[in-house]
Amino acid sequence: MNGESSKLPPTRALVPGRFTTAAIRIDGGELEVRLSDGGHWQVKAKMVEEDDWRSLCRGHLDGSIFDTAKPDRQAPFRVGPLLVDPAGRRVEVHGREVRLLAREFEVVALLATEPDRVFTKQELKRELWGDRGSFRTIDSHVSRARCKLREGGADGLLVNCHGHGYKLGEAGGGGQQ
Repeated sequence: MNGESSKLPPTRALVPGRFTTAAIRIDGGELEVRLSDGGHWQVKAKMVEEDDWRSLCRGHLDGSIFDTAKPDRQAPFRVGPLLVDPAGRRVEVHGREVRLLAREFEVVALLATEPDRVFTKQELKRELWGDRGSFRTIDSHVSRARCKLREGGADGLLVNCHGHGYKLGEAGGGGQQ
């Protein structure tokens, strides 16, 4: 037995935001399936005449599904201990409301749309501020939201992936600051 264990291939190191992608191109557009190292999966589609990808459904390998083909963008959704209510512009952690300012909420809500994905600062800036703002502005909003979530009992929920951007982590995980 001892000799056999040394013959096993090394496991791949987990890298924040790493995912496996399979894409299918058809006459009408493209279909993309993504699986993250964290076990989250997502199916996206982009029609030929469309500029943006749209999520068809996403979930986790444990069987939970986060949304379906026509998600109600205003319906509350849950990711682990985090509940995001877009219509009410509020966030709860473990059932307790955490009061966030508008931009802090937008950052948390965007990161929660794709758990395990690292959003680059460029993507966050484009999605939330367009051409306005700076990368330092993003850092400031994330930092303030992280402090408020930590006070609400969710230490490690916003993770800084140094040199890459930000992602949603696991509450209580003590993510990189």
